[in-house]
Amino acid sequence: METKISRVILCPCPDLPAEVTALARRLENLGVPVYLAPALCTPGGLEELDALAAAGEVLIAACGPTRLGALWDPRAAAVPPVVDLLTAADLEEAAARVAAALARAPAPAPKVLPRSREVLVIGGGIAGVQAALDLAEGGLKVHLFDTALSIGGTMARLDKTFPTLDCAICILGPRLVEAASHPLIELLTWAELERITGRAGDFRVEITEKPRFVDMSRCVGCGACSSVCPVILPSRWNLGLSSRKCIRIVFAQAVPLRATLEREYCIDCRLCERTCERQAIDLAARPRTRRLHVGAIVVATGAVPYSPRLKGEYHYGHDRRVLTGLEFERLVCATGPTGGALVGPDGRPLRSLAFIQCAGSRDRRFLPYCSSICCAASLKQALIAQEHDPGLEITVFFNDLRLVSKGAEDLLRRATEAGIRLEQGLPGAIEPDGAGGVTVVTAPLVGGGPRRLRVDLAVLAVGLAPPPPVPALEELTGPRDPCGFYQAADPVLAPVDARTPGVFFAGTCLGPRDITASVSQGSAAAARVLTFLGSAS
Repeated sequence: METKISRVILCPCPDLPAEVTALARRLENLGVPVYLAPALCTPGGLEELDALAAAGEVLIAACGPTRLGALWDPRAAAVPPVVDLLTAADLEEAAARVAAALARAPAPAPKVLPRSREVLVIGGGIAGVQAALDLAEGGLKVHLFDTALSIGGTMARLDKTFPTLDCAICILGPRLVEAASHPLIELLTWAELERITGRAGDFRVEITEKPRFVDMSRCVGCGACSSVCPVILPSRWNLGLSSRKCIRIVFAQAVPLRATLEREYCIDCRLCERTCERQAIDLAARPRTRRLHVGAIVVATGAVPYSPRLKGEYHYGHDRRVLTGLEFERLVCATGPTGGALVGPDGRPLRSLAFIQCAGSRDRRFLPYCSSICCAASLKQALIAQEHDPGLEITVFFNDLRLVSKGAEDLLRRATEAGIRLEQGLPGAIEPDGAGGVTVVTAPLVGGGPRRLRVDLAVLAVGLAPPPPVPALEELTGPRDPCGFYQAADPVLAPVDARTPGVFFAGTCLGPRDITASVSQGSAAAARVLTFLGSAS
């Protein structure tokens, strides 16, 4: 005679904590004995499976073997029947499934949810662009959102990439153009994310597109408006190392390649309006609200460079001969403020450089973790500087070299063979010398006492700090990790999944990583979305 299931073991799923609690109350009101076990996808929960099975005939209401995969296989013979709750449309259906299983009756057919086949990708850096391209190639409509004037992110600012020292924009540019021209990708740049509501498969998103005061359909990016604009401002793209106009194209390879006027700085001279042959200037433009219905969201907001102003002993922000690594990238880039000439603030060629590691990273006062990319990035920048001038005296001060990416060890070999001096020991101070240079004060770990080295320019390898809060995202992404980055549902089994179903991560918003790893995660997040929405179709 068949034994009837009489007890329900509920898994407190971290994806659906409120739903599971409500289901437990509903079942108890129906007189069903309920036991709330540890999360069954954790080591403690898996260990409890044996005890549960040995205790008698029970029913486990959890996410099921399809979700947990191989974790259930070794115990398949011992595990009682399982009801998959994650695919239930609502609480009523979940309770009905449990009741049907208790009665050994066929479970009710799942409801058909109104799942959207569109995807929102938040962040137009290389990880977000890669995710958008893969999703579009998979046949999904993609809305690629960014708060900046152009997609491209930090990679677009770099001169070259390591370990091959290939031109960064030469690699990235074609990807940006491909994304902009793909029929299934819509660019939403210079915009703000207002709110996101709904659930997996049925997210409602509200976005405000800020006015550019230029008609995007008429502007062809000729730059005539910028040439006549009398308002000169510091260039944010070149990190304050050069000037720009109030109306301009943010950089030469921008996507979209369209001008933008920042009205708060405009003096209303209307020279741009009179100069534009295509009558693209629209000084009366207003913000536009967009409402999207998407089935999944990819968060690729990136990280932000740490500001070394907090390390006052380095005099960053007070002495123009102390730069960050990203500012140095702009200095040596052919599209940068000096046209690629390696010169100091006074316009004279540089003769000596110092690269200083861990300017903020691995410091309990600031960033307590290793930012992982800085050592290789500084070696790359030192080699680039030497390409500009083989006679440069270059010293790299480091804590200990952490070269984890593929090809980085070869980068180190090339640097040492090129005569770049590596000195272990982090400088305690950088002092202006009053003679057009700065003095690096350090105590080497090997080879003697305190040392003072005068250089023409000091470059700080600042770490990557967590992305700033985005109010519309915080509820979806869940609590951040102890370092302030977003954290995946499981760092091993679900490394790009958020705790909220239908939300996925990619790139440095999860923590510091190089371009290669960011591209890989962009593709991984796209694959997870395609699987998620494909199974829901």
